Amino acid sequence: MPMKLDNIINEAPGSVAVIGAAKSGTAAAQYFRARGSRVFISDTCSRERLDEILRSSGLTGGGIDSEAGGHSDKILSSDLIILSPGVRSDLDVLVRASSKNIPVWSEMELGFRVSKAPFLAVTGSSGKSTTVSLLASAMTEAGFETALAGNIGTPVISITPNLSGSAVVVAEVSSFQLETTDRFKPKAAAVINLLKNHLDRYANEDEYYNAKKRITDNLTKGEFLVLNSDDVRLSSWAKELSSKTRIIMFGTKSCEGDCVYLSGNAIRYQFNGTCGEILDDVMQMKISGRHNHINACAAAAIALAGGAVPERIARGLCNFAGLPHRLEYVNEINGVKFYNDSKSTTAESIECAVNAFGSKSVHLIAGGKDKGCDFSVITGSMRNTVKNIVLIGEAKERMSSQWEGVAPIYKTVTLEDAVNTAFGRAVSGDKVVFSPGCSSFDMFRNYEHRGEVFRDTVNELASRKAN
Repeated sequence: MPMKLDNIINEAPGSVAVIGAAKSGTAAAQYFRARGSRVFISDTCSRERLDEILRSSGLTGGGIDSEAGGHSDKILSSDLIILSPGVRSDLDVLVRASSKNIPVWSEMELGFRVSKAPFLAVTGSSGKSTTVSLLASAMTEAGFETALAGNIGTPVISITPNLSGSAVVVAEVSSFQLETTDRFKPKAAAVINLLKNHLDRYANEDEYYNAKKRITDNLTKGEFLVLNSDDVRLSSWAKELSSKTRIIMFGTKSCEGDCVYLSGNAIRYQFNGTCGEILDDVMQMKISGRHNHINACAAAAIALAGGAVPERIARGLCNFAGLPHRLEYVNEINGVKFYNDSKSTTAESIECAVNAFGSKSVHLIAGGKDKGCDFSVITGSMRNTVKNIVLIGEAKERMSSQWEGVAPIYKTVTLEDAVNTAFGRAVSGDKVVFSPGCSSFDMFRNYEHRGEVFRDTVNELASRKAN
């Protein structure tokens, strides 16, 4: 029978299985091997690829065993299973593990359990990375030792064991990570929006929304839940959960209770019986766009819950310069500007990207692995802003059918071809915006790789045109 793991800080399991050898899986394996546990790593990739990952992660030699090409019952010989977020939680082997009472945790759950520092956690369908980055900037400016981790790219278990109780963990949390949490209990948790997404993983929208809602499972009146007042479903959740935990709303309108909201160009707040202004003009921020100003309201609300004071929050919001792969300016060629928005994985994120440029000057490159998003919901914004659409990837046929008549549509095989096609139809003053609206895994390792290929392609094109 598996050992009890009530105090994982002091109890090293005899054996741990890690399913999935991506960043979070290898970080968990490193943590447990350092504490003397026997670690078994299971992945569906080839033996050659897995050996390469283990070598580059320093996971060769004693204390490590592994299997490639699938997940066998060897996993069931473990005291604990750590599940990488890219792996489905309904695998047959995990169902059997449940019947044997073997705990299955996400790496987020593990990182939380070993942390002395409280968590400020953010989930949602779009804008998570920008929101947690704004929040981390605000908490740092407020004087907190701040660790930014989670779905944004740094495994929490690689950071939390070394933090003191006076630090704070700002965590981006995906629905996949939340599927296998158990005692995860942030000091403040935020759900910034709920949009149709990940229907390649979930049976329906409600199943996806309920995975997001797991972030609230362990909250009490001693914690805070931050919700978007402009989202009908989240406003309903606020009423449902107000008897369980403290609610802070954010968005474009004030509320009766605690809230942070846009008032013209100002960010205002009501919190703990005090009203005031966090930022008198959002134009002081280095990032632009109404969606980013709303993200800033969310970050400010969480920061207030985390103990930061308004004037320090304002400095943090204004100091943040933006993220790579999120409407990142790349280059200008013959008066045509190129922007890399590779982090875009929803229809709504495409809408935010094209709306950032106003008039009808955008040549949109989109497409990738189809997650079941409804792309028809953004046709109004597309008609107002997009001159041409260039599509790539698995989703291009469905996107093309949903956008028929919106703008001329071109389909290409590679991202390099897409860049050349878009540039060939652009004139000085236009923008080529790469905002895929899909995940990257049909053609690329991840969204970073996808964005890097776009950057390199644009810069090579610029070099050729300059010669």
